[in-house]
Amino acid sequence: MLLRRSFVVLALVGSLAACGTGPVKRIHPSTASIQQLAVQADGSWKITLRIQNFSTVPMTYREVTAKLSIGGNEVGELHAAPDIDIIANSGDVVETTLRPSAPLPAGNDFEYHLKGTIATSEPKANFPFERTSRLSPVPGVPNTYR
Repeated sequence: MLLRRSFVVLALVGSLAACGTGPVKRIHPSTASIQQLAVQADGSWKITLRIQNFSTVPMTYREVTAKLSIGGNEVGELHAAPDIDIIANSGDVVETTLRPSAPLPAGNDFEYHLKGTIATSEPKANFPFERTSRLSPVPGVPNTYR
């Protein structure tokens, strides 16, 4: 009888301990990419950055800084201070502007490269990132690329 009670108590304690741990929280490096680039009348670029949270927890994004290269030539540094929360395994967009040091290359589409850092305040972390992709003209919307 004492052995049976001991077993029942151990089983209950083990069950309660298993329930208390909750889901596993994993922090993975975030990344950013250009969702849209629009050339403004004054020559500046309005850039929509997409920030991607690959973690299993929501994160508060404090700052994104990155050097932007187009066609292998550095054209400037992006800076955004969004102070936004992005839920787990999701993304959101922020806008920033850039006064480029060189024009966009002639042609229909072009390759871009971002290299920089994403800073979060909750949890507090800095994630270096690097992203290469292509942008193409948006049909019917002049001077805009996606």
